[in-house]
Amino acid sequence: MQNYPLVLVPALGADESLWQPVVERLSGHVECQVIRGEGASIKAMADSVLEKAPEKFHLAGISMGGYVSLDVVLRNTGRVQGLALLNSSAIAAEPKRRENSLKAIALAESGEFEKAADLIASAVAPNRPDITALAGRMVRSLGVEVFKDQQLAVAERLDRRQELSTIAVPTTVLVGDSDAITPPHLGQEVASGIPGAQLVTLEGVGHFSALEDPDGVASALLGWLPRNEGE
Repeated sequence: MQNYPLVLVPALGADESLWQPVVERLSGHVECQVIRGEGASIKAMADSVLEKAPEKFHLAGISMGGYVSLDVVLRNTGRVQGLALLNSSAIAAEPKRRENSLKAIALAESGEFEKAADLIASAVAPNRPDITALAGRMVRSLGVEVFKDQQLAVAERLDRRQELSTIAVPTTVLVGDSDAITPPHLGQEVASGIPGAQLVTLEGVGHFSALEDPDGVASALLGWLPRNEGE
C-alpha cells in the first residue's frame, strides 16, 4: 500500500460512480477516497475537498475535478504529495462554453432540469449509450441545486496557466485522444507547463476516461504513484 491515500475528485454532474471502476482496480495498491467538491465556485469546491481530505494525500481530478485539484495544489499547503489531472485544462471557460453553462442554468431554473440533465449526459460519451445512461443518473441524483452550482463554477473559473510552473509535486496529465469536450491539446498544454509532468494519452477514449478505459486510467495512476514513495 502507498504511504498516503489517494483522493479522487469527480467531474461536473458526477459522483463516486465515475471513479468506481478505477477504485476497484486500485484496491490493494492505495487507499482511495472519492470527495466531491461542493459550492458554487472552484475555490469553494477546493475548500470543501481540503476540509474532508486526509492531512497528506495524493490527488487526482477528472474534468471539473481537475480544476478543483489545480486550485488545491496551487495553494502549496504541503498536503498534496502528487497530482494527476484527467481530461482537464487550466484555461478559463471560453465564451461559448460559458454561454452554454448559463443556458443550462436557465433551463434548470425554468423547470426543465430533466432536459438539462439529458443534454449534459449526452455530451460526455456520445458513442457509449451505457455511459450516457450512467451520466444521466448521476446528474439527476445530485439534483438541480448542485447542477446549477457546478455550471456556475465552471463558467466562472479562472485561467491558471501562468501558475502551472509553481507546481512542485510529481504530476501526471492524462488525455483521451477522442475527447471532444476537453480536446487533448489542452491537457498537453497543462503537462508542458508543469515541471517534470508526465503526459499519458489514451487512444479511442473520450471525456469520461475513468469509465471508458478504467484499465488504462488505473495503469497510468499506478505508474505515477510509486514516484511519490519516500516523501
